Amino acid sequence: MPTDQTWRRWFLKEGGNKSSRAWLILLIFALALQILCVWNIGLSGRDSPRVAGIAREMAVTSNYLIPRLNGENFLEYPSLGYWPIALSLSMSEKPSEFLAFLPIVLFGTGTVLITFLIGKTLAGERIGMIAGFILSTTPGFASIHRHCRVDPALLFFITLGLYGLAAGYRASKKSFLFFVIFYLATAGAFLSKGVIGAAIPIGTAVVLFITRKDLTAIRKLLLSPGILLFLLPIFLWGGSVWVFEGPGIIKEVLQQSLSRFFSPEAEHVKPIYFYFIPALLSLMPWTFLPLVLFWYRSDPVDPREQMSHSSLLRFVLVWSLTVFIGLSLASAKRPLYLGPLFPPFALLAALGWARLRKKFPKVKRREIHGLIFIFFVYTGAHLFFVTPSENKQSLRPVFDVVSSQRTNGPVYLVNASESIRGASFFYVGARIPVLDRKDLLTGQFEDRRGTILVLDVYCNDRQLLYNLLSKGYRRIFHRKYGRDEVCVYSNSS
Repeated sequence: MPTDQTWRRWFLKEGGNKSSRAWLILLIFALALQILCVWNIGLSGRDSPRVAGIAREMAVTSNYLIPRLNGENFLEYPSLGYWPIALSLSMSEKPSEFLAFLPIVLFGTGTVLITFLIGKTLAGERIGMIAGFILSTTPGFASIHRHCRVDPALLFFITLGLYGLAAGYRASKKSFLFFVIFYLATAGAFLSKGVIGAAIPIGTAVVLFITRKDLTAIRKLLLSPGILLFLLPIFLWGGSVWVFEGPGIIKEVLQQSLSRFFSPEAEHVKPIYFYFIPALLSLMPWTFLPLVLFWYRSDPVDPREQMSHSSLLRFVLVWSLTVFIGLSLASAKRPLYLGPLFPPFALLAALGWARLRKKFPKVKRREIHGLIFIFFVYTGAHLFFVTPSENKQSLRPVFDVVSSQRTNGPVYLVNASESIRGASFFYVGARIPVLDRKDLLTGQFEDRRGTILVLDVYCNDRQLLYNLLSKGYRRIFHRKYGRDEVCVYSNSS
């Protein structure tokens, strides 16, 4: 079995061949951790069923332009964030949940590797490696990538764009190539989740140049011909939507994005200090490492190392503070939205760990053991505790019952939430009509033998239940999902 010294020679030292080995080991670590954390997991919670349902509807209908939820336009975000999931689901006529999570796994692994590249570009390969491992094992980062959402795509494109910015500003040659990456990735972030996707990388770039008193760079960034690389993909999407669906959809997407930031009536409105506690908890157990960096900042270090570390430190402080302040000023707040904070924190923590290694050399001997321990703790916790707990909230059993009981009668969703509508399309593979309470009471639906009704929340509505029982319906399934309840009724004999 390889010794600690063998492992260190493999990936903790600088060098051309070892650089590719560093990529490989970090890739294997991050990919294995991501896969094991989503292994055998179902679609649960509010977001995953909805996003998976929208993506499967794209795959089934081959309409990748407008996101639709059970046949109705769903215009919270543009469509790019759904495309990778839809393409993955199109690989099978009856896709499993894992196919919905596969693009999420790949986005997460890609974000880890790009974070490694940022660290390597600005402060050396060792810092990049440490940052990659820290990001992989940050609870908040893992949580984002174990649910089917568009946020992993957003985080990937934001991180890629800021890598292009860092590398382009640093490079004396090929800087244009890196700024191409910045512009295209920023466009990808916008097309994944709207205005916030472009605001974070552009805001970070502007603040960074201001701190460097380089106003010329701001002008070049925003007014150079390269900005067309950002605008072109957005215009192509917007123009296509305009031609096929009209301008109203574009206006709706922009309004949705802006209302989350400015409107006091937006969903998930929280006070300005809301993110302090979630940020600290999401970054455990690495929260203390930036404190180590600043505590030992006055210790003497190699001048060249000091210069490279200072360059990275400025970059990640601007990045993290821009994200944190911007998100805190926004009206809508959820711990999920902290995603863009995790890569810069990992880079900052890597600098702290490097300073800790210098101060206490014995720490070096425990790095490999620590990573192996964390890997097995993470995977064990997810496989044996987190996944079984979340699978109790999976909506699969609801539609397994619907599929097993369905004969020739119609199926209806009653007052269905976004989660139910998304799960219905994902598991059934077709649009299911949606009724409300009034439709049931007045009989405004095809009520014949074999009809199945999926009722969301109405399990304790006595008038409605008496009406159904009088028409020969019986309950064949009942389950609580947190505060919600889902019942399935059928009038089959």
